[in-house]
Amino acid sequence: MNTTRDMQPPEKQPIGFWTVRAGEAIRTRTQGALRYIDVAQPEWWLLHQLSLHPGGVDRDATIELIGHNDTPQAIVDAIDSATHKGWVTQTDSRLTFTDAGADKFRDAADVQRDLHTERMQGVSPEDFATTIRVLQQTIENVGGDAWHW
Repeated sequence: MNTTRDMQPPEKQPIGFWTVRAGEAIRTRTQGALRYIDVAQPEWWLLHQLSLHPGGVDRDATIELIGHNDTPQAIVDAIDSATHKGWVTQTDSRLTFTDAGADKFRDAADVQRDLHTERMQGVSPEDFATTIRVLQQTIENVGGDAWHW
């Protein structure tokens, strides 16, 4: 932590505070790193989905699948932007990579790998998995609903 102030021990800390701060810090860092290579975070989500489906993806299904990461409109805007940048083509309702889009995906994937390595410093894979499970259970315990593909 970047503070020299004393804090209560972790077991007395509010989980809501730390999840918000972690989310803000991760989003800010991720968006800044992607912006450096001219990729918006919703464009990354789109490019990542296309990388998983070399034959292309259905536009509406993709908006439904990853729209909850931000908003469905953010994904519509990402599709429009990626199309304008020449990364994606659309035939009927099918979205596919262009060669430039595949190249941009590889660049963005490299950035994401570096960011993941950075985030995992001092965190074991087991602790990471436990953290995810704890957050999932906490969401369920308070009546929330969250899903990530």
